Amino acid sequence: MTIDRRAFLSASALVLAASACSAVGGATDTAQPAEREGPLSDADFASLVRDAKAEGKVTFYCVPGEETMRTWVGPFQDEYGIQVEIYRATVSDIYRRFSEESSAGRHLADVVSMSVPSYIQDSVDQGWAVRYRTRNHDHLDQKLITAEAGYPMYAVITSIAWNENEVSAALQERLVRGDYTALLDEELSGRVGIVGPTAGGTQLGTHVAIVDDQNLGWSFLEDLKAADAAVFESSVPFVANDLASGEYAAGIGVPDAVAVPRIYEGAPVRLGYPDPAPSSMHQFFVSANAPHGAAARLFLEWGTSLEAQDALAEVSGGLVGHREWRDQRAIRTESWYQPPAGGIDVAWQRDLSLDDSDQFIEEWLDRLG
Repeated sequence: MTIDRRAFLSASALVLAASACSAVGGATDTAQPAEREGPLSDADFASLVRDAKAEGKVTFYCVPGEETMRTWVGPFQDEYGIQVEIYRATVSDIYRRFSEESSAGRHLADVVSMSVPSYIQDSVDQGWAVRYRTRNHDHLDQKLITAEAGYPMYAVITSIAWNENEVSAALQERLVRGDYTALLDEELSGRVGIVGPTAGGTQLGTHVAIVDDQNLGWSFLEDLKAADAAVFESSVPFVANDLASGEYAAGIGVPDAVAVPRIYEGAPVRLGYPDPAPSSMHQFFVSANAPHGAAARLFLEWGTSLEAQDALAEVSGGLVGHREWRDQRAIRTESWYQPPAGGIDVAWQRDLSLDDSDQFIEEWLDRLG
C-alpha cells in the first residue's frame, strides 16, 4: 500500500493557485480575512438559535472518525432539531476539497475540522474561515486556538500501538515505554504498519520527531520499511481493521484517540507514548461561505461548551481544551496505561510553516512513499 503522492501534491499546490486567482484576467482583488465576529449577547444568541433551527441542517467536513463524530453530535441534533451531515476524510483531502470548493465558489461545507494549523491559517488568510469568537472562548486554552478561527475539539497524541495477542511480553514492555527501536525486532518483520505524514497533523509531528531524533532519524524509518513495514494513508482503518484483527502486529503514527475507542470496544489493542509525543488538535471553524451560517455558528457554540467537550473526551478518548474539564476518561483505569509525559504537546507546530510541512512530506515520499 502506498500514499497517493499526486493527491498530496495537488493539495499543496492549492495555496499557490488560490493566491494567484486574483491575478487572472488582470483582476486586482486580493483575498482578505473574514471580519471578526462575537461573542454574542444573550439576545443575539437567542436569535442565532432561532435562525439555526429554521435552517435545520449543518454540513460538517471532518478528519476524526465518522462513528465518533456521529456519536458526539447526537445531543446537538436532539437539542436543536438540526441535522448534522458528515463528510469524513484525511486532513489533506479535507483541505484540498475545501480549498477547491472555496476557490471555485462552490460552497458546500458549513463547519470544517482540520488538524494542521497552517491549513487553518491559510483558510483564514484566504477569507474562507470566519474569525468567530464563541461565548466559551475565554474558558478554552488559548494556545489551542488557531488564527482566531480554529477552536479545539480534542487532542490526538502520537503513540505506538500494537495487538497484545500478536506481540511477545518482552517486546510489549518496551513498546509501552514508547521504544521505537523495538519495532525493528525480527519478531515483527513484515508485521508493522507506518501511518504516513499526510494522514494528519499528529502523523506529521510523529515523523518530524523521529527524523529529528539523533538516535533514530531517517535511517530508522528506512530500516523499518526495509523490514517490510507497510505504509497506510489513514490510521482509522488501519487500527480498526488491520491492527485489531491481528493482520498487523504493531504500528506507528497511531493517534491515541484513534486507538482508545477500539480499546473501549474490546479490541486487543494497546498503546505506548514515545518521548516526545507530538500532539495535534482536531480544530473546527465556520466556513465564511457556509450555506447554513447560523446553524454552523450554533454548532461551534455548542461544541466549545464544557458539556460538549466532556462528551467528546469520553467518546474520542482524547484530551480536550476546556480549562474547567477534568480528566476522568475510562482509559486511565487500565493497569497498563501510562499517560503521555508531556500532555498536549503542540509546541512542535509553532515554527513549522506550510512550506516546511510540504518540503518534509515530499522528502518522506521520496524516501518511503
